[in-house]
Amino acid sequence: MDETTAGPRGRWPAPSAALARSVRPAALTQAREQRNTTVRFGYRIGGLGFLVGPGVLSELLPNPATYPIPNVPAALRGFVNRQGALVPVWDLHVMLEMAPLANSRETILVLGRGDARIGMVIDGLPQALKGLEAVTRMPAPPEQLREYVRGAALAAGTLWLELDHAALVRAQTERALV
Repeated sequence: MDETTAGPRGRWPAPSAALARSVRPAALTQAREQRNTTVRFGYRIGGLGFLVGPGVLSELLPNPATYPIPNVPAALRGFVNRQGALVPVWDLHVMLEMAPLANSRETILVLGRGDARIGMVIDGLPQALKGLEAVTRMPAPPEQLREYVRGAALAAGTLWLELDHAALVRAQTERALV
């Protein structure tokens, strides 16, 4: 059998011949192939920008069914069902008394793993951020978040806050139970 076949631009090698000539790609662990740019994701709630914490698993849920819970603070929007687990969804717009961004699509960002997962109502889609620069002097965050903001960074002229979402939700849950 001939080692070439007719193709749209002439003669192509037979698949077996092409595979025999292939070169294995470089392993990603080789120094010249490693990525040196860290990418973080940022999300917006009203006019504020927040960073997904390093190592925090996140999942985006566009327009999920949210099941309300009676007799809880308005900031606790309800639950969403994720793989059979009920994940509480918090709406910081209510807690911060701010309106969602105009022309943004409401989305839920699930943060964390397993039973520690929580959902946050966010405006629009998260953004991939590169070249974050740590901020040494930042403006005061909203009073309701002050003790949960762990730092801030700048990316493309926008301030992004490092929010300890787990501590914030834990404190809000404790207040709701009292």
